[in-house]
Amino acid sequence: MQYADYLTASLSDLQQALQGGETTARQLTEYALQRIAEVDQPRYNAITWLFADEALAAADGSDASRQRGEALGQLAGIPVLIKDNVEVKGWPTSAGSVLLRDVIADVDAPLVTTLRTHGAILIGKTAMHELAAGITGASSLTGFTHNAWREGRSPGGSSSGSAVAVAAGYVPLAIGSDTAGSVRIPAAFNGLLGLRMTRGALSTDGIVPLSPTQDIPGPLVRGADDLRLVSEILSGQRYAIEGEALRIGIWQEGFAADETEINQAVQAAIAGFEPMLVSWPQLETLASDANIIGYEFAEALAGYLADKPRAQFHTLQEIAASELYHPQLTTVFKTRAAHPGTNSEGYAVVQQRQHDLYQQLEAMFTQHNINLLAYPVVRRPPVQHGELQDGSNALVSAVTGAPAISIPAGLSDDGMPIGVELLALRGREDLLLRAAEAIQMPLNVRPVGK
Repeated sequence: MQYADYLTASLSDLQQALQGGETTARQLTEYALQRIAEVDQPRYNAITWLFADEALAAADGSDASRQRGEALGQLAGIPVLIKDNVEVKGWPTSAGSVLLRDVIADVDAPLVTTLRTHGAILIGKTAMHELAAGITGASSLTGFTHNAWREGRSPGGSSSGSAVAVAAGYVPLAIGSDTAGSVRIPAAFNGLLGLRMTRGALSTDGIVPLSPTQDIPGPLVRGADDLRLVSEILSGQRYAIEGEALRIGIWQEGFAADETEINQAVQAAIAGFEPMLVSWPQLETLASDANIIGYEFAEALAGYLADKPRAQFHTLQEIAASELYHPQLTTVFKTRAAHPGTNSEGYAVVQQRQHDLYQQLEAMFTQHNINLLAYPVVRRPPVQHGELQDGSNALVSAVTGAPAISIPAGLSDDGMPIGVELLALRGREDLLLRAAEAIQMPLNVRPVGK
């Protein structure tokens, strides 16, 4: 396999090349490291920590196992990057913050253990929006990550570097996490597929918390077949490849009236399913009112940092007072540091709102005889660095615990990716994966060529 082939290869392509002796795990790892060395600085700024020697040693071990004819995992020899809020033994878990750069993980997160069990070669960690508390990629540790399609534009977040690393050809798979859209938004902005599974489907142990209720890790990949493979590996489940017809409703109020390109692209992506319009004007407000992050952030972070002596500060209150964070985080850190938290009466109210909203979602699906709801992942295009992003629709999935997927829906006239989100009821990832396989339009060629 040649270097140029690696940059756009699918997981199945790489598996076949490894099995056929056309490449080795060491060669693939060297390709990944070469790509990062060539373009990450200053173009993309997607990598926080790189562990080349460790990765090459793991690759050599994988090759030796293959030569001995040993049973290998489904990701054996495949280079993978991990978001910097996920613990990898012996590596920093800085979560995009200069204040946590000296925090070293003692053990692997369960997610990482799963990847290693299946043979993945972990090569490093990716840049992210600081403490996962936003969607533009602002970080005191790394600054801004650049969109893979346009320098100076937001890559989305908080899994900014994970998305850019896949879109720019570093690796075919990167892991992010999603609390209010942090996998799906960067997937949409960089022309990838990203999946948020049903609440509780994946362990969040060993991940720096933003909201224990809404946090969940998730994969970022270039193609639907890869997404199915990785989702089954991570969840330990098999998802049906056939079944009931996909009956899609379009959430009418999920579109911005003045964003014609985004609206037309999303509608065109699902036109073949003959979708029906569904009106739910209160949904955005209901989702916002059910967002529980503010109640949980400070307490969850303090609990995580309590046994991390190398962290410079151990509470959000101390971090907010220090002002040693990216300026874009000022409002969110100071507001949430002063929040009454989980001991307040409001916490139970918001928990009930989440429960009630999911029941309303179920009723709406039944009423309209649909099993998927479609809308733009973000109603607005990626902003310039330093600007605040609005227009996200990704909160609906996060607060209801329902699974959702971001699928490429084409490009705007100025060459920026557009993502369509599909929402299913809990436990119906099979519908989302089948829809992705029917809709997908790969967009990875252009940024890789830059």
